[in-house]
Amino acid sequence: MKNIYKSAACALLGVGMVACSDFLDVDPHNQLTDAAVWGNLDYAEAFLNNCYSWVEGENQNGVPFCSYTDEIYHRTGYATEVYTLGNVSCDNYNVGYSDARGNTWYFYYTAIKNVNQLLERIGEVPANSEDDINRKEEIKGQGYFLRAFYYHQLYSLYGRVPLIYHTCDIDSEWTETRADMDEVADSIVADCDRAAAILPLSYSSEDFGRATKGAALAVKARTLLYKASPLFGTPSKDKWEDAADAQKAVIDLADQGVYSLTQVSNYEEYAELFCDPENPEIIFEKLYNTVSGGAFSQSYPMSAPPGAYNGYNGWGVWLPTYNIVNMYQTKDGLDFEMKNLTNYSIQVPSVDPTTGDIVYKDESVVATKDSPWDNREMRFYANILYDGALWGYGEDNHPIQIYESGAEGVTSGEQSPTYTSGEYWNATQTGYYLRKFMNPNYNQWDETVMDNTPWIFFRLAEFYLNYAECQIELGNDEVALSYINKTRTRALLPALTDISNIREKYEQERLVELMFEGQRFFDLRRWKRMEEAYSSENCPTAMKIYKLGDGSLLYSHNTTILQQRNFKEEMYWMPVPRYELNKCPQLDGLPYED
Repeated sequence: MKNIYKSAACALLGVGMVACSDFLDVDPHNQLTDAAVWGNLDYAEAFLNNCYSWVEGENQNGVPFCSYTDEIYHRTGYATEVYTLGNVSCDNYNVGYSDARGNTWYFYYTAIKNVNQLLERIGEVPANSEDDINRKEEIKGQGYFLRAFYYHQLYSLYGRVPLIYHTCDIDSEWTETRADMDEVADSIVADCDRAAAILPLSYSSEDFGRATKGAALAVKARTLLYKASPLFGTPSKDKWEDAADAQKAVIDLADQGVYSLTQVSNYEEYAELFCDPENPEIIFEKLYNTVSGGAFSQSYPMSAPPGAYNGYNGWGVWLPTYNIVNMYQTKDGLDFEMKNLTNYSIQVPSVDPTTGDIVYKDESVVATKDSPWDNREMRFYANILYDGALWGYGEDNHPIQIYESGAEGVTSGEQSPTYTSGEYWNATQTGYYLRKFMNPNYNQWDETVMDNTPWIFFRLAEFYLNYAECQIELGNDEVALSYINKTRTRALLPALTDISNIREKYEQERLVELMFEGQRFFDLRRWKRMEEAYSSENCPTAMKIYKLGDGSLLYSHNTTILQQRNFKEEMYWMPVPRYELNKCPQLDGLPYED
């Protein structure tokens, strides 16, 4: 059972496969009959492998969920502006540059359809030896996990969805409606329990990456955390206790040695955790091949600064915002703030539209000469590329240059938007590039090898923080503080000792530890706080760095808003596509108008 979803296209052991749910009743050399698939354990397992291909990592395409929050300014859009500008509707549901974002409903229901077929037919597959019986049972357990995982994606985005646990033929009558949110959550939990009862804690190296018992418990835990949160219904003590118990079940596996929070001594070691598929903190991840032709990580082209030594002549698409970078504290655990701000007179270059010559215009800026990068906490250096930070493979490792000219005769840095001799059109608009998820050991010059940095769906740190939130909601602040400190001290920050303002401290730690991992989009929604992130004071703005004639640098907050954002109440849920409402009159489009 090798390479389960390292390639998005899964061939049935080298034999071509027709549509997963509609095998033709013929048996040429390049196709398999329905009977052949369910009459052979190897073929059934290959069918399972194909069911994994709908597990889409956020670094697999151009639109991570952080693109919809105050974390990232997505420079090229890739349909993210459908959401960020508030244009989402049942007729305008494409919010990203991938099937999972562009047609989310269809994408995950296609996945569920295939898993349903697997679970309906796996009982027919012959298994004579004890090994084959166990293998068949594990296939079923992975099927339960995948169905729970895909329904969790739908639940997270739509809340109420139809629960379909059978396959349909062309003559089937559609009678299903959108189930209540608690019913959806409970059905996901039921599949997770079924999966957890079957699946092993780990696999041998040849099956590395398959769903485990821990992965099933992780889906259950996150689902129950959402169920207890305000967006998904009325919070209650019972719901928070159920959520707490589910988080603790994952944490108990760590206490048993199944997972561990790797301790680090510097930011390079911390950054490496997100590039290492064997990081013992990981509970479930999307794996990729290094060989060209299948799915691969797009972190390099989307994140890397422009310039030959920075990887693929990077596009600088996923750009951390000024406000979000300021959330990283100092290494002493204090909130960051720009200090010693004063007025400076600078000369800013521009191009005369008539002559094409560069001319300089006097400007006054509020700035400081105190570097904002000094004395920051470890995760800042691990996650953010800033002016002067080192980046590049091997001998090409260079300090990136984001500074712009602040005086006549000074040339702007090569990775700045005003460097006219290079690829400045791909340069950052926020003053930062994203370092998280980029592997410095990946040789971008070798065209035969693709970046295989995994996408981590579930890792232990999340469940420490989830558990802390549950304990805060249950009034156990001291317990919550101890779990917040598990991730905080791993990041070499001093432990918190005071439970005052515990919720604020928790949210600060959660934001920073899970930054850019897709969690904030779902957190802000489940807390019903998206309006805050979309307020004018949190719209994306930029850090500007100006180099003066004497070589000194000025650091200034350019308050010009890069994108005016708009959030509407109904956008807490993704819209059911119009074509589904037209095909299935029993469905409703709420909270959007039908």
